[in-house]
Amino acid sequence: MTPILAALLVSLAAIGPGADPEPSDPAAQIAGLERAWADCFVQGVPGAAERFIADDFVGVTSKGVRYEKARAIQDIRDSKGRYQSLVAGDITVRVYGDAAVARGTDSWEMTDGAKGAAIWTDTWIRRQGRWQIVAAQDTPK
Repeated sequence: MTPILAALLVSLAAIGPGADPEPSDPAAQIAGLERAWADCFVQGVPGAAERFIADDFVGVTSKGVRYEKARAIQDIRDSKGRYQSLVAGDITVRVYGDAAVARGTDSWEMTDGAKGAAIWTDTWIRRQGRWQIVAAQDTPK
């Protein structure tokens, strides 16, 4: 197992219910949280997203629509059974103390066969030892 794969697996394990340990590599933890967010849509269950999306979160969809945490959580619930796959890829995270900027791509396939892709930039803040996403911007690819 490569060191990068091992770090990712540790990060993903940290996403479990109630778990928010302080990892030695915040960038790996944030990348894991980004992937967990994508997984929430495929499952149609907010799960971990309810904990890591900040109450004061603001986002802009790839269609230019602004949304907040409540809408993000409802969109996850509404996605149940709609996604065949949703993959977060090419994730780069830059950490600046208790703030971080993540950028990456998403590609998806819906259960009806429709496909799409986007690029995104997310802003994360560490609060009380936990990383929370406070802003997101998606652009069609």
